[in-house]
Amino acid sequence: MLSGIVSLMLFNDPKVLIPLFLLILLSGRLLGKLGIGEQLRLLKPLLFIVALTVLIWPLVYKPRFMGLLLGVSFSIRLLGFGLITFQLLMTTKQRELILGFVKLGLPYELGLTLTIALRYIPTLYGIAGTIMDAQRSRGLELDRGNILERIRKTIPILVPLIVASLKTAHELSIALETRAFGAGRRRTFYRDIEMTERDYVVLVIILAIFALLLYLRFSLGFGHIVIYR
Repeated sequence: MLSGIVSLMLFNDPKVLIPLFLLILLSGRLLGKLGIGEQLRLLKPLLFIVALTVLIWPLVYKPRFMGLLLGVSFSIRLLGFGLITFQLLMTTKQRELILGFVKLGLPYELGLTLTIALRYIPTLYGIAGTIMDAQRSRGLELDRGNILERIRKTIPILVPLIVASLKTAHELSIALETRAFGAGRRRTFYRDIEMTERDYVVLVIILAIFALLLYLRFSLGFGHIVIYR
């Protein structure tokens, strides 16, 4: 993920960024078993920003053709960033992602905090929806009134949501204590992860491609549009 993001930042020529984006798309198909259409559908929320970027750059940068090229370049970068992030989240389970960070040196306590936070975001979202439905059934109209009135109407939502969050946190702390969390300095794992031969092969290939891109950019000056002010 890091090598892909840095690679997109190295170039600003669409003739290089487009093949690089296609390479990232293909890697998601080959390595992550993600369909091409499935990956492209994930980028739909970014299309408005992409279209806006392509339209604005020719207006603020002259010559306009150069501005159009830069607009396309920044749009491809944005799509590439989003695609790489989505690929990581769709191919890696949450617990394995956090465990990978722990194996790289992240303190286990912080990793557990991240896991709990990610786990309870949907839970709190569901609780908030239930509270809003309950308040609507009691006659609370959340969609009417000016901005100040709408802010005031969120108080009957926030108060029970905070109470529910504190209750959940208290129950979670009791659960951690009953499992002797923090009793030992060295943490053991029921299910561990480790690098395999296939992982090393893929890692070497990715680093080789990244090294080639660095050579093309800095040694040959390839794929860079000079921006004049």
